[in-house]
This record gives sequence, C-alpha cells and structure tokens, in this order.
Amino acid sequence: MRNLLPYGRGSVVAMVALSLVACRQSGPPYSPREALKTFQIEEGFKIELYTSEPHVADPVAMDIDENGRIYVVEDHGYPLETEGKVGVVKMLEDTDGDGRPDRSTVFADGLTLPTGVMRWKKGVLVTDAPNVWYFEDTDGDGRADVKRVVLTGFAFTNPQHTVNHPVYGLDNWIYLAHEGFAGAVLFTDKFGDRGSDLRFADRPEAPSMRNERRNVRFRPDTYQIESLSSSSQFGLAFDEWGHVFTHNNSNHVRHEVIAARYLQRNPDLLIPSVMQDISDHGAAAPVFPITHRPRFELLTNSWEFTSACGLTLYLGGAFPGPRTSFVAEPAHNLVHRDVWAQAGSTFVAKRAREGVEFLASTDSWFRPVNFYVGPDGALYVLDYYRKIIEHPEWTSSEVATAKDLYDGRDRGRIWRITSGQSPVASGQRAKLGNASDQELVGHLANPNIWWRRTAQRLLVDRKSPAARELLVRLFETSDSALGRLHALWTLEGLGQLDAALTEKALGDRDAGVRESAVQLAESRSMPAEKLLRLEQDPDPRVRFQVLLTLGGVESAAAREAQNRLVRRDLEDRWVPVAALSASSERALALWESAPTDHRTDARVALFRQAASVVGARHKDPEIRRVLQKVTAAKDPGAEWWRAASLEGLSLGRQRVAGMDDLLLQLFASPSAPVRRASLRLLERAGRTPPAATLGRAAKVVVDPQADADLRADNIGLLGLGTPDESLLKKLIDPREPEPVQAAAVHALGRIQGDAIGTFLIERWRALTPAVRTQAADALFLEPGRVRLLLDAIQKDEVQPWTLAFRHKRQIIMHRDPAIRDRGRPLLEAKAGDRAKVLQRYQAALDRPGDRERGRQVFERVCVKCHKLNGKGADVGPDLGTVRNRTVDALLRDILIPSESIAQTYEAYVVETKSSGVIEGVIGPQAPTTITIKHEEGKQDVIPRGDIKRMYASNLSAMPEDLDKQVSVEQMADLLKFLK
Repeated sequence: MRNLLPYGRGSVVAMVALSLVACRQSGPPYSPREALKTFQIEEGFKIELYTSEPHVADPVAMDIDENGRIYVVEDHGYPLETEGKVGVVKMLEDTDGDGRPDRSTVFADGLTLPTGVMRWKKGVLVTDAPNVWYFEDTDGDGRADVKRVVLTGFAFTNPQHTVNHPVYGLDNWIYLAHEGFAGAVLFTDKFGDRGSDLRFADRPEAPSMRNERRNVRFRPDTYQIESLSSSSQFGLAFDEWGHVFTHNNSNHVRHEVIAARYLQRNPDLLIPSVMQDISDHGAAAPVFPITHRPRFELLTNSWEFTSACGLTLYLGGAFPGPRTSFVAEPAHNLVHRDVWAQAGSTFVAKRAREGVEFLASTDSWFRPVNFYVGPDGALYVLDYYRKIIEHPEWTSSEVATAKDLYDGRDRGRIWRITSGQSPVASGQRAKLGNASDQELVGHLANPNIWWRRTAQRLLVDRKSPAARELLVRLFETSDSALGRLHALWTLEGLGQLDAALTEKALGDRDAGVRESAVQLAESRSMPAEKLLRLEQDPDPRVRFQVLLTLGGVESAAAREAQNRLVRRDLEDRWVPVAALSASSERALALWESAPTDHRTDARVALFRQAASVVGARHKDPEIRRVLQKVTAAKDPGAEWWRAASLEGLSLGRQRVAGMDDLLLQLFASPSAPVRRASLRLLERAGRTPPAATLGRAAKVVVDPQADADLRADNIGLLGLGTPDESLLKKLIDPREPEPVQAAAVHALGRIQGDAIGTFLIERWRALTPAVRTQAADALFLEPGRVRLLLDAIQKDEVQPWTLAFRHKRQIIMHRDPAIRDRGRPLLEAKAGDRAKVLQRYQAALDRPGDRERGRQVFERVCVKCHKLNGKGADVGPDLGTVRNRTVDALLRDILIPSESIAQTYEAYVVETKSSGVIEGVIGPQAPTTITIKHEEGKQDVIPRGDIKRMYASNLSAMPEDLDKQVSVEQMADLLKFLK
C-alpha cells in the first residue's frame, strides 16, 4: 500500500508551527507533500493526498463512474484564455488496486472553460458554456471519439457565473447550476455572449426554453427542459430527500423552498426569491483563515464569505454526527462545515465549530473549489492550487495584466478526507457496470449516495422489464427509508409506478417517503381525499407539500384544508406563500382572515405578501378595500399589519389610481411605519400632491421642534413636487438631525445636474456616514457627478474609505471605460511613506510572540481606545471582532490605520460656538445632540445648535506612530495576544 501522507490534528500546534517554518523557508508554491503540512483539520478527521500533478492540474469537478474510473475536469484557461481551447477532461484509473489512481488519459480536450462533469449512458456530460457536451469512448482507447452538443444557448460571460455542475437528481432529471449572465465590463470581447434560448442542439424541432437566470433541469432522452425557481453560482446540492440547495459567492447556503411548477400557477405572486438563507450565521458570514501572507484582490470581501463554491451535503454514510455540509472558500484557503436541522418547511445550518474552520491552510495557494463524495464514503477536495483565483474583472489593473496571472496552471491536487471515528470502506471499489438488476436494486438502500444514485441511474437507463418486481419488493420489505424512497423514484423513472403503490407510500412510516409520495401523487390523478388524510401529518414538511399539492386541486374540500393548514403553520413564513401560489383570487380572503392579535415576523410577511398579490391583480375594488381597512384601524397595536399591508401594495402595484385621498390620510398617521409606507405608495402614484398638502409639509420640514422622522418624511413628500433646492441645501447641515439631512440629500439628488454633485462633494467631510452614503447614491445617478467624485478623490478631498463597497464596485465596473480606467487606480490602496515602517515590522510575523507580554502591551497602549474581552474603552472597534483577520492584515491595520478606517470609527473635528474645537470619534446621535468619544472612555455631548462647523478628518483616530511606542518584538507579542 502506497503512503498516502495521512495527517490528523492530534498535534495541531506542533504541525502548524512546523508548517509556518516551512512556509518561511520555501514558498509557496509547495509540493503536495509540503502542502499537506500546512493543513489544520477538525479533530476526528484525516486528510491525505489522493492524486496531484502530473496526473491532474487545475481540477474543478470530478465524477466516478460505475466501474471506478475517475473523470476530472481541468480548467486550464481560467481566467482569460478563451481562444486556445485548452480545457480538458482527464480519465484517471487505479490499475494496481491500491486506492490511488496511477494512470491518467486525456479523455476529451479542445474545451474552452469547462466547469462540470457527470457520468451519463456510456460517456460523460460536460458543461462548457455555451454548451453541454456528451463525450463517449466507443473503441476503448481511453479517448472520446463521440463528441456532440446536447444543450446549447447558455451565456458565455464571466466564467465564474457560467453553467456548471451537472448532477443526476432523485427524480431522474439532470440538474445544472446556472446563475445566468454576469455582464462583462472589461473583457466584453471575450465574455460578451449573453446566450440565447436554451435548446437541444440535435433536435431543432424540440421545444426550447427562455434563458433565464435560474437553475436548469433537463432530460436528454425525452428532450424536456425546465427552469427551477432558484439560481446557483458554482455548485448545486441535494439532500437525501431531493431538496435543492444553492449558493452564491457570499451567501454560502440557501434552500429552494418552493419549486417552479407551483409558482407558475400564479403570475401575480410577485415574490423576489423562494430561496431561504438557512445559515444561522448569516450571508457573507465571517470566516476564519489561518493563511500566512494571504492574497486579496481589489473587490475581495476579506474575512467573510466572498468566493463560496462547491456546496456539498455529505451523504456518504461514513462521517459521524448529524447531517453536515461543506462549502469551499478558495479566496481564504479554507473549507467551511455546517451541521443541519429541520426548521418547519425549511432548514437551519449552524457552524460545526465556533471561530475555527473545518479545514484551513497556511498556504495561500491552496484553492479548494469543489467536493465529491466517493463510493468509499470519503470526501474528496478539489484543490485548484493557483496563486491568483480572482477574475480580472474584479482585480486591480496591475493584476489583470500581471505575468503571474496563471501561476500554478501546471499544478493541482485532489485531497481525500476520512473520519477516524467512522472509517470509510476503503476497500470497497466501484464495480457496478456488470451488476445484475437484483444487485443494483439492493444498492438503492446503501447508506452512501454514490451507490444509490449510480444504481438508480443504471436501472433507469437499462429499462429492464425484470426490475419492476424487484423494486416493488424492495419498497414493501426494506427497513431502509432511503431504499424505499429510491425504489419509488426508480419506478417513476421507468414509467412503472402505479397509483396503488403511490397511495401505499402516502402512509409510509418515514416522513421523507410520505413527502415524495405526495409529489408523485400529483401526476396520478390521486383522489383529493387520499391527500386530505395527510393534513394532520406530524411532520411540517409533509404538511407543506400537501399544501402545495392541494393548490392544484379545484374543490371546496381542498380549499378548506388549505385554509386549515395555513392557520396551523402560520408562523412558518413560507406557508402563506405556498397557499398564494394556488391562485391570486385567494389573496384578499387570506389577507382579511389573517390574525392581527399580535405581531410576529411570519404574520408581517403574510400581510405584506397577500397585499402584494392584491395590488398585482389590478382590481381597484380589492385595493380600495385594503386601503379602507388600513385607514380605519386606529389602534396603535395595529401599526405593524397596516404598514405591512401598504408595503405589500407598493410591491405589487405601479399605480394606485384615484386613491390619493386615502393615501394622504394615511400619510397624516402618527405611526411612522404607516406614514413611510404610504409615502412609498404616493411615490408609485407618480402625481404631485395638492398645493395645500405640500404647504403643510413645508411648515413641518422647517419646524425645528417637530419630530426628526416626521420632518424627514415630509421632505420626501415635498420631493414628489418641485422641491425648493435652497431649502434642501440649508437642511444639509450638522446642526440638523441625521434623518433630516439624509432625507434632504435624497431629495436633492433627484434634481438633475452636476451642480448638485459639486455641492455634495463640498459638504462631504461634514456628513455623517449615513448621510454620506445617501450622498454617494446621489452622485451615482449621473455620470457627470461620478467624474466629479473621481476629481475629488484625486485631490484628496474624498477618501476612498468613505465610500461604501457598492460605490467602489460601481466605479471599478463602470460601463464608461474612461470612468473605470481612471477610477481603479484611485481606489487601490497606497501605503505611502508608512510602507517602509510596515516592511520593517514584517519581522514580527516571523516571531512566535508571547501572549502574556502581548496582554501587557494591550493594556499599556490599546486599552485607552479599544475593548477586548470586556476590558477597555469604547472608542475604536472592539478587538474581539477582528480575531478572524490574519496577522498580516492586523499588522497593516495597526501601522497604517488611515488606509482601512471603519466607517463608524473615523475621526471628526467639531468647531463649536462655546467650547472651541473638539476632536474624536463620532458616537451616539440624537435629534438635538451629537456625541464625540475620546480616549479612556471620555466623551463630549454637543448640542447641535452649538455646532459652528463639523467635518471628518482624512486620518484615522488611531495614531499612525505606534511604531514609536511598540517595538518589533512587542508587536509580535501583541499580535499573539489579539489572535
């Protein structure tokens, strides 16, 4: 048996220390053996090398066929080589039976930027936009001689967003991850094809499908193609019951809660997404890299998910504990793990461990991009192993043209992860190609998804008449719920599932089987009373599926059952959406019957969603009915559902004709949420309010004694007419409450012309962060204003860190090449004279540091402005929130603080009428006061009327001369303490 270089976590500290020494001595890039030493993996798991260069390079996807042959997609052309057709599919084989491939063959080549592979028939399907290819080797020489396009029409834009990840679904459809085009800005000549209708290339008469920004499923044999209701960037996942899970680069796990076929029943159901963010740690969740000297590009969101890909639910049957998922984060050189639980109609995913990742590397070239659950139950990690992973659309100009853009394209690794607590079946080799029908049916109950999925695919492909009896017997006798589940769907794929067996499955002892049975009943004209029995099912997902299915049944009993299901599971926010998917005619009744006794998030969602359908129906009597009931409700406890209803109407209706009287009554409401929602509806109406109304609004706006939010809303009302430009400018003053300033900036920004941009830039440093963000939005309304903004950045009148991320992105990706080419260099970080200091302190990164001595440095230097573990002053950021930043980044933050000022911690200078000049960090704000915080927790509360002038400093409140107070050795100690 060959040495597979096993590495557990038993001596993590020693190994990481050893790896850091190795890093400092030699690289990266590292050899596979050296790279293995840089890993830190969760206790109880082991990582070993499976294969590497020269057998594979640039691996992005893999599949293992029924005979154990491994197909690996190599994407050598990423990021910009589109003309050379250098993409390859390799076939790897283990000829000596040692569990590791020793022979590789180029199975197919001439691909552009291939992204996925799936075994199909006697060959493989490969995604390579704009096509899905089929390759087959008919003469046994290891190279494909059949090469044909199956599907075509996919967009060929930014390669991080092209079609990818074909996978055989439980329902016998082939699924494709598809996010749709991501319009190229810099490289339109290479990535300018936004696609066409999706169609079967060899069957022009077959139905085509509009190319939408949604995932796709298709059946090559029957020429069927459909869009899903979700989208996914790179990767697509299923659980064992067939539920679909997706992600994008920043949101690492989402659930497609409702399938497209249900939503298509009601075109008035204007819901933006039916993907539930199921991570309890949020979208763009923090990640915890251990990379030594990491590399981040211009638009990389550091220390949070910014490149999530390869989402995989582990269904291999060999890892301990509850259901778990893995997702790669190549920009941060790590793999993240979540554990899952059901939550009503959907799920919740929690971190497996707080503050540390499942797998991380100190090697900045480690680029995990995808995973595969093998027949042995192991988890295979595909490591792209590149110096640069970001696409040049989102990097600095220097990186986009750098000679090292392709460094690592001759390297690549596939790592194998196993569990020491539950060893995988390493000797169990994939040999199903010649298996009998009975053997294949037996594998449908295998705990490993590879065996179940492969057996089902082969059985459906064979269409053996003898299989039906075997499958029915498996369903009726197996103790395995998964075996019974796959028996049903395999019979479905063979066209052999009858109504009698489906009805029996409705009473299965396992909820997952019952849920599938309800879906299967839809195409079998199952009498409604059979489904109604499941109305009281103890499992919420079964009840949810019944609600969806009954939406297609036209009977009084079905509608009554749906109403009862909604009432029972009302606190599940997706239940009303499922009910509304049946028909828009039910929206008003659902809205009127919704309970108002107390507020919950789900009830707010119900009122908003039902009202949006009412608005989208264009039935004025129904809209007026909602407005009248909302207007009549005066109880303060009704505020929540009244506001939600108005918000819903504004979502569903562009015009509310002839109802201004009701809307103006609602705007006069003492309830701020109701007033604000009615204002949005008035904006949708698109008409100027009466002069008398605008006159009353103007009086409120200039009344300094009026409530700040009321004044802000009345500024919005004035904006519906022809606002007084001079009045709006007067309100943009630090003596005015922040909401008033923000509303005035918003209204002023809608007045056309560069003069508005000039005014906002002149006031820029006097604006608080919230007002400044509104000002930036106003600047981006017109290209001329953006050019003024670039002038100001160049003159150092506007600091890049005062712009929000989205504003920086708008500059970097601007359609106007003159703006884009000028803006990129202005936004790139420049260390200036402090670079020499930073270079000198790099030695601190190479010292081990002492935690106790670091605590003493913190208490001597940092505690005056920063908190850590509850100790210190609340002036700068709590340093407990930066522990997931790498030591390299922390060192740069400390020594060049003005380069990365957090928007709520910039220094302000306030010139007062009574007390002179006060400097510090802006703190809490009230309509009549503003607070400035100083070292050691001191603060000044300044009346707004006492402010003569206020502006943000171009420097951080944190001193830039800490090198005078902290030596290199002490810095090493401080970094050790902070981390």
